[in-house]
Amino acid sequence: MEMLVAPLFFIGIVLYIAWPLLQESSATSEDLEPGELERLEERKEQLVADLKDVEMDFRMGKLSNEDYERLKGDLEYKAIEILQEIEKTQKNSRRR
Repeated sequence: MEMLVAPLFFIGIVLYIAWPLLQESSATSEDLEPGELERLEERKEQLVADLKDVEMDFRMGKLSNEDYERLKGDLEYKAIEILQEIEKTQKNSRRR
């Protein structure tokens, strides 16, 4: 009986210890798309730069108040969408 229980016990311990390592390797291989998070981060940085440019143009008098508000609103809306996509992508990658 001991000859049957000891190997099963050993296999169980090895699987218990190795399980987190197996889970981690499968999570990285099942990412949504390679570079998806990086692409979203780059887009976010571009939108921040665009917002700064619009602010600078308005302060220099190159944009009317109406144009400034419209452009700023559009860019802020796009930035919110990108931030939500980043958050969703990060949550999906953590689940795996």
